Amino acid sequence: MKCLIFDPYCGASEQMILGALLGCGADEWRVKSAVEGLCGAPLKVEGYGNGQTLAVISERDAKVWPGFLTGEEALGKLNVMHENQPIRIDAMNIVRRILEVRGGPGKDSPGISIASVAMIAGICTAYDDLGRPQIRSTPVAMGGGMIDTECGKMPVPRPEVLSVLNGSKLLTQGGPFDGELLTLEAAAILAYYVKEAGRYYPEHRLISAGYGKGYFELPVPNLLRAVLCEVDDALIGDRIELLETNVDDVTGEVLGNLIEELLAMGARDVSILPATMKKGRSGQLIRVVAKAEDGPALSRRIMLETGTLGVRVIPVKHRYIAKREIKVIKVTIENNEYNMRFKVASDMNGTVLDLSVEYDDAKMIARELSIPLKTVMRKAETQAWQKYDASGGKL
Repeated sequence: MKCLIFDPYCGASEQMILGALLGCGADEWRVKSAVEGLCGAPLKVEGYGNGQTLAVISERDAKVWPGFLTGEEALGKLNVMHENQPIRIDAMNIVRRILEVRGGPGKDSPGISIASVAMIAGICTAYDDLGRPQIRSTPVAMGGGMIDTECGKMPVPRPEVLSVLNGSKLLTQGGPFDGELLTLEAAAILAYYVKEAGRYYPEHRLISAGYGKGYFELPVPNLLRAVLCEVDDALIGDRIELLETNVDDVTGEVLGNLIEELLAMGARDVSILPATMKKGRSGQLIRVVAKAEDGPALSRRIMLETGTLGVRVIPVKHRYIAKREIKVIKVTIENNEYNMRFKVASDMNGTVLDLSVEYDDAKMIARELSIPLKTVMRKAETQAWQKYDASGGKL
């Protein structure tokens, strides 16, 4: 699967996003046509070596420059731009979201810069030209310090940026320098397009990379990196932590209850392994697979339940998991028909990797028919696989 990864380690602006997309190989002529056709001013694209690209609208070269548009005017221009419908829809949705956090798209709204509208149209066009890949992002740097807003001095980020980010898939962080590094327009673009975020790049095969250059003078090059690549999408990527501790004076009843408690709190998996401790004492190794955000609460529960003095936290870069769901399949056991639940594991392409009958359903039928549990499970799973094969790989 083709994937586009944004790496906004110095924040993001419309110019930086567009420059990065052009650096990845988006058609410059097509992007310029979209931008210039909407705002009437030339889009200047300048290369600075090492893949760095500055994309900026030259307002002074425009014959007519209205400056700001009302919400209705902005959406109307985008609706009739000479590009395909997905581009128009994307651009209108992004602009509409910006207008919402500024007070609404009506005639009396604060409006939006025509340059911002044109840059958003150019970014949507560049994304479409790259083949509309899935978009991921590393954490977005927002900057820090105090800035002037309509409400007076306020800390970065401004309230409108937080409103746009609310409910998105993005991860954000302060710094690495003072100043407003993430603009409202860029926040709206990333919040709209990014479907997955994480601190690290997934395993990938590079196709191209681009660097969008920003205006701020920073102690490091002010760039936004975009990486166009191929990733294996057959399995789902999942980032986790591994929690571990050793105990040697805890009863089996306490450990059994601990497993139930941790799973109820959101642990992905819990296992308890026999271990030989110092001085030859018998003990157990408690191992918990968890999301990073659940680690502190799960560690505290382990300490409260077992009395252990510490829990090791082992960051795991990532793991791959299958898509899991419960499906009801009709099977026949001893001439009786039953609707039994099955755990179905599949990859993102829909290929079934495993079929497992639910233990409780099999146990109930085994008791009802007075036959061994393993017989019920074997017959049920055999019939489920036969139905899967007969349906051409569908359940």
